[in-house]
Amino acid sequence: MAFPQQNAECPERISNVSNDIIATETAKVMLQVYRELGCSLEIINLPGRRSFSAFNTGEVDGELYRFPIGAKNYTRPFVQSGLPLFEISNSLWAAPGSKRHAERPIGYMIGVAWQEAYLATNNLLKSGHFDIGDLILHYNDGNLDRFLAEDSSIKSAIRAGTFEEGRTPVQLEVLKVGVVYHFLGDEFTPFMQRLSDYLKDHQPFVDIGHM
Repeated sequence: MAFPQQNAECPERISNVSNDIIATETAKVMLQVYRELGCSLEIINLPGRRSFSAFNTGEVDGELYRFPIGAKNYTRPFVQSGLPLFEISNSLWAAPGSKRHAERPIGYMIGVAWQEAYLATNNLLKSGHFDIGDLILHYNDGNLDRFLAEDSSIKSAIRAGTFEEGRTPVQLEVLKVGVVYHFLGDEFTPFMQRLSDYLKDHQPFVDIGHM
């Protein structure tokens, strides 16, 4: 299939703040959407806070997806997609037999706004990680007995046998269910309108989210 030639209004580089299965699949779909709209896109993986900084300084043109709460960290004018990409469910996961309230720290992803807000609001001890693989490694080693995570990624890891025997986590409490949006600098508002129209007409992310 022949795609239109890249034009000046196209974003060229966006960041992805996670390397879990849902982020990987989202990146694949977004690359195809951009190609359909005549844009050649580079997606780079960055830790959460580093991604905010990269967007604010103009190192990247946008972020693959965020909950709207994350936009409070933007100091640069921005535009979000007119429609959400998909819905995500997030929970407190724990080792079998663990209690919701305990004195040990809770694992979380650094730069994931809702997780940091939850921990701060509830004044909980925390153990920060830059990617889900590192978090799972520390959990398997017994350094953590509870962690915050996007549900479909953990369910996928359970199916893949990623967790140590006897350490398969259980879902203690669903904490946040919400929709995520694509974000770009506001100079890309015309492109974002085209992308939003594409999302409405084609629903390319229909199979991503709850898995």
